[in-house]
Amino acid sequence: MNVYNAGVAARLATAIQDYEAGLLSLAQVQSALQSAITLLENDGSGIADSVRLAEADLEEIHFTVLLDEQRPAAIFRLDELRATLGSAGDG
Repeated sequence: MNVYNAGVAARLATAIQDYEAGLLSLAQVQSALQSAITLLENDGSGIADSVRLAEADLEEIHFTVLLDEQRPAAIFRLDELRATLGSAGDG
C-alpha cells in the first residue's frame, strides 16, 4: 500500500475503533467508508475493493439485521476489514 493510502487506512482504523467504543453510529462509520472509497488510490493493494465490499456489507447489515444485532454484526465485519487494512499495510 502506498503512503497516501496508508494514511486513509489509518483514519479508517480510527473510525472502526470509535464505532466499537460507541462513539460513532453505524451510519457514521459507513459514511467514513464511503468517503475513503473516493480517496483511495489504485495502488495494486486491493484496499479500495476491500473497503467498497465492507461498506456494501454494512449497508446490508443496516437494512436486513435486527436493530439489537446490528452492532455485533457490523463489528464482526469491520474486524475483517481491519485485518485486511493491516495486512495490506505490511506488504
